Amino acid sequence: MAWRMGSVAALVLMSSLIVTSSAVAQGAVSATLSVVAAPVERIAAGGNGPAPAVNGMNLAEGDRIKTGADGIALITFLNGSTVTVLSGSEVTVKQATSGDGKNGMRLLIHAGRVWARVVQAAGARSNLALESNDYAATAHDGLIGAERSADGFVCWTRRGEVHVTNRSGQTEAVLIAGQWAWARFNLPVTPQPFVASTSVLEIRSSGPVLPLVRMPDGRQAAGFLAEDVEVNQVFGALTEAGRGPRWLVEVPGGHEGSYTLILTGAGAGPFTVRISARYAGFPVYRQEIAGTIRPGERLVTRINQSVKGEDPRTARVLRASVEGLRVWDHGEPPAVVASPVDERAPGAN
Repeated sequence: MAWRMGSVAALVLMSSLIVTSSAVAQGAVSATLSVVAAPVERIAAGGNGPAPAVNGMNLAEGDRIKTGADGIALITFLNGSTVTVLSGSEVTVKQATSGDGKNGMRLLIHAGRVWARVVQAAGARSNLALESNDYAATAHDGLIGAERSADGFVCWTRRGEVHVTNRSGQTEAVLIAGQWAWARFNLPVTPQPFVASTSVLEIRSSGPVLPLVRMPDGRQAAGFLAEDVEVNQVFGALTEAGRGPRWLVEVPGGHEGSYTLILTGAGAGPFTVRISARYAGFPVYRQEIAGTIRPGERLVTRINQSVKGEDPRTARVLRASVEGLRVWDHGEPPAVVASPVDERAPGAN
C-alpha cells in the first residue's frame, strides 16, 4: 500500500546565520534557527520556560523548538543541513558533533513531523538522525522526513538511503529513495512506496536556468537558487541536479491556485523548461516555455492550476494555464532566499 501523505510543507527562508569562530570552537553553537511562520517558541537548555523564537538565533545542544498550529521553523546545522519543523511539532537538538569530531547531528522529535535536507560538508563525513525515544532514521545525505505520533514512528526518503534503527542500535530496515516505513514496538518494519500526494507538479529545465517553485500558499518552496544552492522545505518534494545542465523540481500538485516558478540565470544563453502534471501516475497536462537568460537574471511566471477535491493529498489536478515569463521585479513574488545566506543566490537579503 502506498503512503499518500499531504503536502505538509515548509518554506524556503532566509536568515543571516552569523556564527563567530570562537563560539564554534567552543561548541556553544550547534545550529541556527529561522522563523518561517509564527508562532515558534524556543525553550533553552536548562531554561525556565518557553520564549518566542527570534529569527537567526543560535541554538545549543538541548534547546527545544516548538511550533504552533500555523508555525514553521527551520533549523540549519553548521554543515548546511537543514530540518524544517512543521506546524504543531516539538523537537530538541540533541547533538551536533560526535566524540571523534565528526558531524553526528541528532534531532529528537517529541511530537509532529519534520522534513530534512541532509548534505555533506567538504572534507567531512556527517550524518543526521531523526529520532523518537524508540527509533531513529539516519541518513548521510538526501531528502528525508520523520514523524512521531501516538501511532508510532514514521519515516520517509525521496533521495538517499535511510537506516531505521531501534533503541538498541540494531537496524530494523534500510529505506531507499521513494520509500517509507512505519516503526512500532515488536512489529516488523517493512519499506513501502512513498507517494506524497496523488497529484504531482513537475518542472524540468535544460540550459543555463535554475528552477525554483513556490507553493500556492506563498510560504513553501523547493528548487535551486544557484548551481550549488539547493532549497527543499516542501514535504515530499524532490529536487535533483542533472547533467547537461538539467534540473528537476517535483512538488505535490494537489493544491488549487497559483504555483510560482522562478528561473535564475546560471549562465548566458537559451533555455527550455517543461512544465507537466500527473494524477495517479497518468499525465494530465504538459507545456514548454523557452527563452534566453543572462547570468544572475531572474525570470518569473505563474502556473494557475485547477483541481478537483479539497484535500491536497488526494485532489485531482484538472488543468492549468501558464502565464508569460517576465523579469522579476523584487516585489512579486517576495524574495526567496536560502539559509544560510549565500552571496551567489540572487535576491538574497
